[in-house]
Amino acid sequence: MANKIKLSIEDIGLITSFENLTGASVKDCIVDKEKDKITFIVAEGQAGIAIGKGGMNIKRFSEKLKKKIEVLEFSSDPLKFVANIFRPIKLKNAYIAEKSDGTKVLYVSPVRDKLGMIKAKLKSTRGLIKKYFGIDEVVLQ
Repeated sequence: MANKIKLSIEDIGLITSFENLTGASVKDCIVDKEKDKITFIVAEGQAGIAIGKGGMNIKRFSEKLKKKIEVLEFSSDPLKFVANIFRPIKLKNAYIAEKSDGTKVLYVSPVRDKLGMIKAKLKSTRGLIKKYFGIDEVVLQ
């Protein structure tokens, strides 16, 4: 992990409530007040548990908080984590390179007809990629 995760008291309360409702282990939580949305980063292999049968856990938690809920499954492999972020959109290619100045760059090649969706998703998740893997820049190819 590139940086320590800093959680507010509000974040901890949301994580505890979500874990109690779903039984999934939550690694992090991001509250987007502009979009009225909360994103939970769950442990590897826990996305299905967090979402619940037919999305029931997400629906219940969303109704309880009156906010949109998103679940992303963490992976210690940065390329797999990026694939999880963009799911169900498929990526043709993704790789990490380091520039001569030490800057880490993630190059992502999405399926072309989904480029607009990728750009929107990328805008909201760049911070996660940097937070967990120290990747400074993301380039769409």
